[in-house]
Amino acid sequence: MRLTSTLNRGLTLSHNLTLVDVRLLDILDKAPNGSARMGDLAEALMSLPSRVTRQIRRLEAQGLVERTASPDDGRGVLAKITDEGRELVEKAMVTYSQGVRTHFLGQLSRPQIAAMGENCRRISSALKGSSAPRGYGRP
Repeated sequence: MRLTSTLNRGLTLSHNLTLVDVRLLDILDKAPNGSARMGDLAEALMSLPSRVTRQIRRLEAQGLVERTASPDDGRGVLAKITDEGRELVEKAMVTYSQGVRTHFLGQLSRPQIAAMGENCRRISSALKGSSAPRGYGRP
């Protein structure tokens, strides 16, 4: 949590974006046509749809995204990254990468990084195969 807080602070001071803002803009930047359905963004960010809606409103006010009706489903809403959003997320990703190197990876040796990567893969694999963790309604 301390690393997340440090990265968040650096992004906020340098770009007026939170870590979650950068993640959302990065998802849109990499998406076909630079857009995604709001529900898909909420799922990708592991967030509540209402929280993503508020976040999109804020980013829209900054001119970084725009909302449009889905051409496939008139009820659906798409968030689309703007050119300004693309420029800013590119700069923010440099700041993010430098922060990760400085405060996280730079503190570890190559063998430690490799071991951590393997352990994270194991944990991720176990979480993907489990619908609910032990102690959360599962015996």
